[in-house]
Amino acid sequence: MATTWRLIYNPAGHIADIPAVPAALAAGRRVGRCLPRCFRPPDTLVIQGIRGKGILAGADVVVDACEAEKHGIDIGAAPATKGRRAPKPAGTLRFEDITASAPAAFGAAACAPGDPAVILYTSGTTGMPKGVMLSHANFHAQCSLIVAQVFPLQQDDRLTVVLPLYHVYALANALVASVYFGASLCLIPQYSPALLLDAIAASRATILFAIPSMYMHLLTLARVRKTGIPQTLRLCVSGGAPLPRAVLSEFEKIFGTRIAEGYGLTETTSAVCLNESGETFRPGSIGPAAPGVEIKIVDDDGCELPDGHAGEIVIRSAVVSQGYWNNPQETAAVMRDGWLHTGDIGCRDHDGYFFITDRKKDLIIRGGFNISPREVEELLATHAAVQEAAVIGVMDKRGEEAVKAFVVLSPGASVSEKTLIEYCSMNLAPYKIPKMIEFRDALPRSAAGKVLKKELRTGYVDIRLMQQGDTAQEGGNG
Repeated sequence: MATTWRLIYNPAGHIADIPAVPAALAAGRRVGRCLPRCFRPPDTLVIQGIRGKGILAGADVVVDACEAEKHGIDIGAAPATKGRRAPKPAGTLRFEDITASAPAAFGAAACAPGDPAVILYTSGTTGMPKGVMLSHANFHAQCSLIVAQVFPLQQDDRLTVVLPLYHVYALANALVASVYFGASLCLIPQYSPALLLDAIAASRATILFAIPSMYMHLLTLARVRKTGIPQTLRLCVSGGAPLPRAVLSEFEKIFGTRIAEGYGLTETTSAVCLNESGETFRPGSIGPAAPGVEIKIVDDDGCELPDGHAGEIVIRSAVVSQGYWNNPQETAAVMRDGWLHTGDIGCRDHDGYFFITDRKKDLIIRGGFNISPREVEELLATHAAVQEAAVIGVMDKRGEEAVKAFVVLSPGASVSEKTLIEYCSMNLAPYKIPKMIEFRDALPRSAAGKVLKKELRTGYVDIRLMQQGDTAQEGGNG
């Protein structure tokens, strides 16, 4: 098929995902996985970076045919009818037919290590989604330099994965790494705490990759069940957001395991730091730089700062992406002199451990003072009635930036806004205390589990969605 075509579909989680991605890479193809932001008609779906004139759409994806015709875009849609006797798009093969006729001998297609292997779209939490190019060399370095030395996998390991494979966290650490090391992989297509806990027990899982909210849910479920808690996990990895220390400690005690908090980006093929529990654990830290990774803290001019001083975190390594697909302007903005500028603010201590302060654009400035939303969120999370919190800056009646917190209460708990503000006043400097607190049943999150703070702001419009009447543009959600 012509290389000008791209596949757009809803990856609901299927066993075919396991051989599909590695097989495509071995065949020298570029893999693009994404989750469309919205399927409601008459929304038009166009993935950022497409320069060609074709869309292959799954039956569960709605494409505005009128808009497509207006811009000269051809559409190839899979039929909605399923089953072996159902019609299929011309030139396609069923997975069962391929496996039944596959030869015993196999040879991988020749390709350069630096060729793009996967294009993953960022979550868009800081702007328009960008297609991150990850090469064959990036994935090999991630497995051979980082996974092999930081949390080495064995052939008898059984990985449980409930995270989406179109996100780098699960793709690199679970799918690609399990193939690289020959470990087993258990996929859970639909997340629920009970389903995840049962899958861990049934598969006798030894490794779990999850996000903080999932560890919180498992812990809550474990308290309710009290019996039948799996004790097979030898290592759990948490990423995507900070994990409260109280949750980490209690989870390790109940499940008889240890949790390592990872830090990384799509642009770094996942984790570049890991803060492992135990003697080397440093509370509040993302850990030291992983093997083969250089990390430094720089000021606005790109000059390296001494230990203890906060600045932007920049990274250089074989795991760092070459840039964004068909987006040289954004690539030049973050890739400077061989260093990836992450947009994260942090510092390094004298022992080489790094600490995240916040993202540049998330800082709240009040009365000339910089306020870290994370600091307020961490404090609120220590209150017995609070399950999780998100903090943003809003304008008060005087036109000054003020701290506002969005709080999700623990199951069965209740607390007033006044009580939580008083709790903060006992533990924070006066200018850091939230001026208002809004209670929510849940916080808006991306598919990767990150809290979407943009959606907490009044009048928020998701620029990743194309609106009726807009000129066709390239956008996506990864």
